[in-house]
Amino acid sequence: MDDMDRALRALRRWSPNSGYRPLIIDAWIWPRPRQAWYQFRLRWGGRLAPAKDLNLLLDSGARTSMAGIWLIAAGKRADLRPRIEADMLAGRPRGNGWTYSYCVPLACLATEADAQILVGYLEHALTLPVEREGFETQCQGKALATLLYLDEQLGTTYAQRFLGEGGPWELWPGSVDEDLAAYAEQIRAEVVFAAGGNPGLRRLMKQERRAARS
Repeated sequence: MDDMDRALRALRRWSPNSGYRPLIIDAWIWPRPRQAWYQFRLRWGGRLAPAKDLNLLLDSGARTSMAGIWLIAAGKRADLRPRIEADMLAGRPRGNGWTYSYCVPLACLATEADAQILVGYLEHALTLPVEREGFETQCQGKALATLLYLDEQLGTTYAQRFLGEGGPWELWPGSVDEDLAAYAEQIRAEVVFAAGGNPGLRRLMKQERRAARS
């Protein structure tokens, strides 16, 4: 059995509905009882999955990586923090779209160690050119919004070194296209969802889906 086969077995065992698709497409707009059951299964899988299975999911492609990220977030798997740190500080933040991002588990863990990972990432990432394509693209805006969220939770001021006139965020060319306030609202909803709460986005997301289809 190769690593992909092992990853798919881990996906079927630990991830709700045996995969990631309902999470990012359907679960946000499900009726609350069905959504709550899904969240319970997500937290259960995240807490019980062996670290080797979660690492395998992170290593085995977009589908399994997304599931691994959400299992780590929902299970509050602090034991996977070294893996997240290694990936982010090695230039692999998995930032192509919010749901691929390591920002969600860092926000869910919510310690100063997690804030420091984001600081280290931003110190490097805000010196890089804007990258728009590919799975392993950067997530500077999402990371800074998550750091602002953690500052709010922890009573710290880590994000301030990147903000302000002439600061690293303003000087990074991609900042003009990024909405930190929107990202901050999103991370709050993601944290609530991972914890099993009602993110309160059902009506809005259903409206957005209908608009996209029209």
